[in-house]
Amino acid sequence: MWIKICGITDIISALHCEMEGVSAVGLVFVPWSPRYISWGLLNKIAPHLKKLKILKIGVFINPTLEELKEIMNILPLDGIQFHGDEELGFLEKFKEFFLIKAINVDKEENLERNIEKFSNLSYILLDKSKNSNLNFEEFLIRVKKYVDKKTILAGGINEENLERVLVLDPFGIDLSSSVEIEKGKKDLLKISNFMRKVREYERNRFEKVSR
Repeated sequence: MWIKICGITDIISALHCEMEGVSAVGLVFVPWSPRYISWGLLNKIAPHLKKLKILKIGVFINPTLEELKEIMNILPLDGIQFHGDEELGFLEKFKEFFLIKAINVDKEENLERNIEKFSNLSYILLDKSKNSNLNFEEFLIRVKKYVDKKTILAGGINEENLERVLVLDPFGIDLSSSVEIEKGKKDLLKISNFMRKVREYERNRFEKVSR
């Protein structure tokens, strides 16, 4: 299972993710986010991040080409996650990267059409908006029919509800606040516990298939 820990703001957390077998870390370049990677912080952690093998994915909302180029001059990214109103033509400029297009299932009026529109070029991250009225059960019901091998699920996934997500068999899972001590500061123990549960689930599923 592909797992991304988003909102990484320090090298220790990134290194811990790599050691635990996390697939990717998300670096948020959105100024109003509590997990924002400022220019100063980026310059501080970039030399260390470059040494890690884990995928490094930048998270953006309606970035300009100039902004993306400036950031990548400091830290070459492996992937880009778009959370805004970016059009397909803009994403195509970065088709050599690991691309993710985020869609809020509670706000998107043309959900199925947009999933189909972007899925040929990028992975689709299905999430809830910040102030969503959807509870977790309603979220799962809404996304269930869209889950396939290009789908990454977010939306409040944690250690307790993990198995309910894994049975849907998405390509991946994206975590942020559920593995934090406070906004912007990751809880290394929670990351370890989450990854342990992922490994246990996959091992049990493999054993069942092998019988």
